[in-house]
Amino acid sequence: MNGERDGQSLRQITDRLEELANELDSDLDQERTAELVKEASELAASAGREVERALRSATETRDG
Repeated sequence: MNGERDGQSLRQITDRLEELANELDSDLDQERTAELVKEASELAASAGREVERALRSATETRDG
């Protein structure tokens, strides 16, 4: 699943995180909650990678 998420934009990631947060606010069974938390964790890691890429790109543009 991580490989699929690597190319997503920050906007897509944050949109999905918002959807997950809304779903987590509802009455869920423990298994579904665990699935959503795992997905949110993977998305957060993907967001971090996207931010790193953006910062690297901005630095290369500035220094190049």
